[in-house]
Amino acid sequence: MVSLFLKPLNLNFQIAHFTHNLKHHILTRAMSSSSPPSQQCIFQLRLNPLSGDSEWVVIQENDEQQPPKQPLLAATSYLDMLNDSSRNKAFRDAIDKTITKPCHVLDIGAGTGLLSMMAARAMRLGDMTVGSGSKGMVTACESYLPMVKLMRKVLCTNNMERHIRIFNKRSDEVEVGVDVPSLADVLVSEILDSELLGEGLIPTLQHAHEKLLVENPLTVPYRATVFGQLVENTYLRRLHDLYNNESEVLDEIKLVPKGMGNILSVKRRQYAMHCDAITKEVKLLSEPFKIFDFEFWKRPESCRETELCIKAVSDGNVHAVISWWILQLDSEATIFYSTAPNWINIPTIENELVASLPGAQYWCDHWKQCVWFIPKDGLPVHKNHDVYLQATHTATSISYEVKTSPQKMDFEQYGLCTEDCQVFLSPERIAIYGDSSWRCLMLKSIKNAVQHMDDPLCVVADDSIFLAVAVASLSKTSKLITLFPDLRWKGIEYLRSVSDANGFSIDRVEIATIKNLLLTMSNSNQRKIDLLIGEPFYSGIENMLPWQSLRFW
Repeated sequence: MVSLFLKPLNLNFQIAHFTHNLKHHILTRAMSSSSPPSQQCIFQLRLNPLSGDSEWVVIQENDEQQPPKQPLLAATSYLDMLNDSSRNKAFRDAIDKTITKPCHVLDIGAGTGLLSMMAARAMRLGDMTVGSGSKGMVTACESYLPMVKLMRKVLCTNNMERHIRIFNKRSDEVEVGVDVPSLADVLVSEILDSELLGEGLIPTLQHAHEKLLVENPLTVPYRATVFGQLVENTYLRRLHDLYNNESEVLDEIKLVPKGMGNILSVKRRQYAMHCDAITKEVKLLSEPFKIFDFEFWKRPESCRETELCIKAVSDGNVHAVISWWILQLDSEATIFYSTAPNWINIPTIENELVASLPGAQYWCDHWKQCVWFIPKDGLPVHKNHDVYLQATHTATSISYEVKTSPQKMDFEQYGLCTEDCQVFLSPERIAIYGDSSWRCLMLKSIKNAVQHMDDPLCVVADDSIFLAVAVASLSKTSKLITLFPDLRWKGIEYLRSVSDANGFSIDRVEIATIKNLLLTMSNSNQRKIDLLIGEPFYSGIENMLPWQSLRFW
């Protein structure tokens, strides 16, 4: 359990000092036990030890549950973002350049209120007394109540509570003439994830332009552009290609039997990753290419499709499309922010990006690059030959298909079937299941546990596909109960499909139909368990330190 204490922050609203002070005060107060509980708004990250799912739980100020004596500070996206000085400076410069006179500014997804305060300062609202006749105002929308409470304290500490009106609502719940007196002249917002669209950027902008903004409003940011690059990388292939990984393993367990190459796979979507960590192993098969532009200053379309002809710069197999985005924060194209990997020389992509990108050398944890896996072994390409990329975006995501001819993609070439027993796993789990050393250790442990047991009752306590198949295969007389807290009946259908290939009878396997995963003697016909087994797992949980995500009991 990780607790993050967000308290009144003694912020000096000089942006050069802001993030340092923010980090200092959160750290010192979070680790201090002297502050009264009534001053605390606590976020706790709790992990389900069976499924690996995590969620933020809000402990209200009047909660009877007391925080731990020495709480740990989680590396939340809010802290990472607020300590990103390059991001903060880019937004500050763009807001100062865009807002040159008193006006109505709308901040959507206001969070801690940083952009709202920047807008208020740009209009010099803090220098004006109430009733001075200024028409400047800032409307801040934030739907997450604990963050609203924090924002109020931050604004109060910075003496800006009179100049920024907060709504604990989604922006599409705000009504002009009811909540606010007029349409907004300027939109400042930062509702971006690593994929750009995942936090609802498009529907939010659509509603804002239809209901909340004047015609042709000013916006910060002004535009976002998504770029991509074709790469070859063995590590990325191992994150999704279990069929070929398993063919290199010298054991008898077949998680992906021959002819069932798609039964275990990752979902066809983009995955956020720090690609700088694998720079040395990446082989670039194309130059960077522009995929989509998204304009903030006008209403965006919900869906678009484009097809690009890309010339390969080297022979190889395309294992993935790595993508990133660049923000143009001002209309004159002088202020930019990029999430590109370090190997990208940004100014060479387009002449308009010659301006230096502040902070490109710094580590950014809240935004990453995105990886789109090419199925199986990837797509073979040859130097100077054309490769065709078909890109489609919906209101919340971007997807790709890569091919060597302009014809419509034939999904059969990748074996992308839609089997009823198909199970989707995380890339990390796919990579682990294809790791021969890991499998050898797990199988050795299971053999040692069951070799002297006659007709053992074994219980798999989590969603481990590997352990269920391994126990059923290695102990031909065992009775196996699986909890499968997330997979449930999907897991049993999978086991039924691979049972013949692994030499066990599905009659010896059952899923426990129990509430809250509470196993009792009635579930085992009054038999006691001989072997309780689970797979200690590690997954890329964003807001926890690695050793805090290891849970098993």
